[in-house]
Amino acid sequence: MPTLKINDIQVNVEPGTLLLDACAQAGHPVPSYCYHSALTPVATCRMCLVEIKGQPKLATSCTTLAADGQEVFTNSKAVADGRAGVMEFLLINHPLDCPICDQAGECKLQDYSYQYGSGDSRMAEPKRRYRYEDLGAKIVIDKNRCIHCTRCVRFTREISGTGELIVANRGSELEVTTYSGRTMDENPLAGNVVDLCPVGALTSRDFRFNKRVWYLKPVPTISRHSPMANPIWADVDQNRLWRFRPRPQGTRLSTQFMLDSERLAWHRYDLDPARRLATPLLDGAPGTLEAIAARLRAAGSVAVVGQGTFGCDAAQRLGDLASSPDLRYGSGDRLEPVQFPTLQLSGDGIFNRRGFSERGFRFGHLEELLARVKSGEVKALVLLHDEEFSGRTETAKLREILEAVPFSLLLEPIPSDLAGTARLPVATYLEESDFVINHEGELRRYQKALEPPKGVKPLAAWARELAAALHEAKV
Repeated sequence: MPTLKINDIQVNVEPGTLLLDACAQAGHPVPSYCYHSALTPVATCRMCLVEIKGQPKLATSCTTLAADGQEVFTNSKAVADGRAGVMEFLLINHPLDCPICDQAGECKLQDYSYQYGSGDSRMAEPKRRYRYEDLGAKIVIDKNRCIHCTRCVRFTREISGTGELIVANRGSELEVTTYSGRTMDENPLAGNVVDLCPVGALTSRDFRFNKRVWYLKPVPTISRHSPMANPIWADVDQNRLWRFRPRPQGTRLSTQFMLDSERLAWHRYDLDPARRLATPLLDGAPGTLEAIAARLRAAGSVAVVGQGTFGCDAAQRLGDLASSPDLRYGSGDRLEPVQFPTLQLSGDGIFNRRGFSERGFRFGHLEELLARVKSGEVKALVLLHDEEFSGRTETAKLREILEAVPFSLLLEPIPSDLAGTARLPVATYLEESDFVINHEGELRRYQKALEPPKGVKPLAAWARELAAALHEAKV
């Protein structure tokens, strides 16, 4: 393993480690715009300059490998002068439009200009000006802000493979644009170029001018629309959800980026409280948990059906309501097309199938349940369901079971057109804390991001109270 000194601190690194990563490992991270761990390093921004003892010129740490015996300095006068010069150059044409820029508050150009800039500019000529352009319906580009780091260009070549973005012209006419007027509408990963852009040149039509980012609180959660339950940030403010963003786990490529379908799924969970169920329903009228429990007990043998897109704690509590272990059934049959194998490690959209299976839920046996209902063996059904993850065939089967069973309790965070004897107002996954076990056996936790409306509770809480009411009735 190479051993080197960084600002007189000795560090050991793995062979093939870039100096930029070695500096971060030593506790002296260097600034960068163009570098990204998932993209080919190109050293176009020149911000990651470091001084290497014995070399006549400053080196770009994102393209230099750490070598045994190197002595590296990230805070020398030569490095400081080099970074200040780069910042002055980058700000030559950059507009002072921070008050209206969506990137304000999370902009690397702002941060680095304070940390490494000189505060002066020798630019007396008029700044270059472009009109903003729509790159289709999803992405807007403002070329005035672009610093030509080429992250977005490399992303469309190396990750999405669509190649819409190019660097055109030379010198002062250099610009990032689309090839032959193409849009980014056909790129299912288009939203990632907004995350990659360090300066707000690329913005999302979905989020543009909606919210100042410094008001947002990022809460760690998971993507329910990723077959691997990938970690993401849910940005919230004033008990409202505003956007989803990737939450990278180290250098794991599958967590670095997210599909636009996952990114835009936040709209599904930005629910109007006035349109949500706020009280338990029994026979179509407001009821109580005790009344539902009494009907459930009087009905007889109880089966439960749990969709594998909810948390493991919810699964455990739901399973406790079944009259016997063999009356726990699993549902959910959503399949995701695998377009990017390096990012989409599975096509099974029921991401917590493993967690439910470990708690006794059997998938693929709804026909058996229907037969047991029709024979009179099963008298009551508790169904945990989200219509987004069940196809037409499975939904029709569930509807048939609900129509045949004498008593049914429907638990749906987002109501569907399925009909049940009783309903409880259940919280969405953003209104609870739980965990799932994805298809690779990884435990993924998610935290409560929103407060549920009054009367709405997480499934685990309802199931716990329901089990207690059933126990009291037995006693």
